[in-house]
Formats: sequence, structure tokens, C-alpha cells
Amino acid sequence: MVKCAKVEKRRGEATRQKLIAAGVFDPSFVPEADESYVYFAVKKPVKGVKLVERRLRSREIKFRSIQEALRGKLSERELEEVVRSFDVVGDVAVVEIPPKLERKEKLIAEAIMEVHRNVKAVARKMGPMEGEFRVRKLKVIAGEKRTLTVYKEHGARMKVDLAKAYFSPRLAFERKRVAEKVRKGEKILVMFAGVGPFALVIARKQPNVEIAAVELNPEAVKLMRENVEMNGLREVVKVVLGDVHEVVPKKFVKWADRILMPLPMGAHEFLAEAFLAARKGCVVHFYHFGPMGKAAGEAKKLVKAAARKAGRKAEFLEERVVRPYSPQTEQAVVDFKIR
Repeated sequence: MVKCAKVEKRRGEATRQKLIAAGVFDPSFVPEADESYVYFAVKKPVKGVKLVERRLRSREIKFRSIQEALRGKLSERELEEVVRSFDVVGDVAVVEIPPKLERKEKLIAEAIMEVHRNVKAVARKMGPMEGEFRVRKLKVIAGEKRTLTVYKEHGARMKVDLAKAYFSPRLAFERKRVAEKVRKGEKILVMFAGVGPFALVIARKQPNVEIAAVELNPEAVKLMRENVEMNGLREVVKVVLGDVHEVVPKKFVKWADRILMPLPMGAHEFLAEAFLAARKGCVVHFYHFGPMGKAAGEAKKLVKAAARKAGRKAEFLEERVVRPYSPQTEQAVVDFKIR
């Protein structure tokens, strides 16, 4: 018998993404479903998720972890240095290699591919996100020499080039959460839209809306246009190349019923444009990075200051920590309504 998360089928994919992001999803067992529920094996309990005992079929996995695959190839001290969490986007894994293990990067990458058989390429982070488009330099260290992949999430398929456009699979739960709040007939402004993940997931969930997806990075815009076509959403999603500071005053004043602000860093610098674009009653999803345990509170202070400056009122609806970003930093989201 295996400890499993018991989840309603309609929330299955969102919960699976949540378990993966929390590092507790156990891939060594095959998920199962009955008429109403789906069952995922977990390594330890998760707050807010019901656990049950259930017999699941084991996957045919030679190794259950990267550390297990590397045992005998690295010393015990080196194994302790190996980063245990990394992102898999489509069939490309993006991993951080500690400086002390640079000479062992290929061994680590091959171990990742051995444990995760769906991974066809492993790319190493070569620095922080930087520049106007918030992308990071990557070096492919194993597998196929590419950073372009096709990623699937909540019914949407999207091309992603991890070396050319910012993308985070760790926001999958957020994209589903927001999409479930959208109602028929809404006009939705997605700022910093990237390759279109928020716009695509929302449009797949509720196609009877009008979405304007604004992005400054031309490489991301090119991919987003392909993604809109690939998902058959040309009539729902309008792709706009440009700077939010410039686009909103020209095209979207008092236009939006809902606004998304998922910029990797510095979204607060665009709160004035959010208030400018918002109709009365508009709901804004504002993402903010701040000190651990304080990000949401910091975000609310920024919103209040922007509301005063705009001469409008902000009613806070919901807040949650999205993910830890570093030992000192977390990302939070604050949902608020503009009066």
C-alpha cells in the first residue's frame, strides 16, 4: 500500500502540478483513477491535500532519484552538493550545477535523463535571469542540442524556447486558479504575456472572452503567435508586441475586466498602467517577489500606494504564497478589485 493524494478528477492536473512544485510527487508509482477521484503517490503529507492508502502499480524505473543514479560515480560529499530540484519543460530539463561539480556536469545530466526517460535534452543554468527580457543563459550539457520544446498544460500546447523567452512551469497551478475565476464575456489584459501561457490556459478554459496579451520580447511574441494558432484561439487571443507603459495608454484605457501581472521581477512598476486600464470592478492578479514571509504584505502596500496616486480604491480579495524563490525570497500573488 502507498500513501496517495486523493483528488477530485476535475482538479487532478492542477493538484499534480502542485505536488511536483512542492517536491512531494512520487513518480515511481503510476497514478490511478476511479469514477470520481484520481490518486497520486506522494513522498510525504501536503497541507490541504487528503491522503489515503492505496495499492498503485510501480513504474519500471531503474533508479528512483538522481542521487541513486549517481551513487558510485560521485563521492558522498559530491552527492550532497547535487541540486535535487529542477524544472522539466516539455522534454527539456533545466538544472543548476554547483561550481564544485562543473567537471561532473555531464554525469549529472545523464543521470537526469536516465531517471526521467521523457527528457531529451538537459540545459545548465549559466547565470541569473537578466536583461530587458528576463532570460537566462543556458548551456545544453546532454542530449539533443536544443532549448526549444513543446509544453502541455491544462489542455493548452505551447512552444517554449527557454533560452529566448522567460517561462516558468511552476506557475501552472496559478494559471489554472485564475482561469477558473474567469467568467463569460470578460475582457482580459495579460501584461508581460511571454509565450502566452496565462492567455492560452484561460482561453482553453473559457473561450467566450476577449484577451489582449502584451509582450515586449519579439522572440516570445513570435512563439506566442504560433501558440495561439496551434491551439485554434486566434479569435480569442490578440497578441500585442510592445511595452506595457506605452501600449496601455494608447489602446487599453478603462478597457479591462481582469488584469494579470506575472512579471518575473518588478511588476509593481506597472501598477499605474493597471489602474489606467481597469474598468470599475476590474480584478487584478498582482505577482510580487519579496522577503520570505512578507511578500504579500509588501505587495499590498504597493497596491495601496498606487491606488492613492490613481485616485481610485483597491479592495483586496485573496492572497497566497506562490512559491519560494530562494532561501530569503518568495513570490506571492495578491488579487484585488479596483473601484
